[in-house]
Amino acid sequence: MTISIGAKRRLADLLMGHARRRLRGQRPDWAEAMMREAEELDSDDERLRWSTGCAYASYRAPAALDDFVYPVALMAGVALMSAYQWSADEGLGTVAVICMIGVLLGVLEPRRNLLSAAAIGAVVTAVNGFETLTGIKPTYEIRFHSLVHDAKWTVFIAPALVACIVGRYAGQVLRSTPDEAA
Repeated sequence: MTISIGAKRRLADLLMGHARRRLRGQRPDWAEAMMREAEELDSDDERLRWSTGCAYASYRAPAALDDFVYPVALMAGVALMSAYQWSADEGLGTVAVICMIGVLLGVLEPRRNLLSAAAIGAVVTAVNGFETLTGIKPTYEIRFHSLVHDAKWTVFIAPALVACIVGRYAGQVLRSTPDEAA
C-alpha cells in the first residue's frame, strides 16, 4: 500500500503537532527544535520519518513516562501491600514492607510522596476494614475486629510518610547532576 504525497505531509504534520503538544509543557525547547528541523526537510518521506521519530520521542521524554509509570507503580504497591497484609498480621514485617514500598515510590516520583504515603499507609486499615465489614478473614485471623480497632491502624501512615520522604530525597540525589551535588 502506498500513501499519496499530500497524505504523507498531512500525516507528518499531524504527528509533529502531537509531539509538540506533548512536549510543550515539559520540554518546549525540544518541541521548537523538532518543528524547525521538520520544516527544513525537503522530502515528504524524510519529513514523515522525522515526525514519527519525534512522536515516539515525546513518549520517551522523562516526564511523559511519569504519567504512566507512577500510577502503575502506585497500584502495584497498594496491591503488594494488600497481599502482604492479607497473609500476615500487623508487626515489624508490615512496617518493613510499607517502608520498602514507600522508599521506592518516593524515589520514583518525589513530588507525590504525600499521596504515596497515604495510599500505602492506609492499606492496613482498609484490609482490616474489609475483614470487619464483610466477615471474610484470612485463615490466621482468630477473632473479629471492630471498626474502632481497624481505625487505629492508620498509624501505619506515619512510617509510610517517613519512607516516602526518604525516597523523595534519594530520588532528588539520584536525579541531580554531579555539579548540583557538589
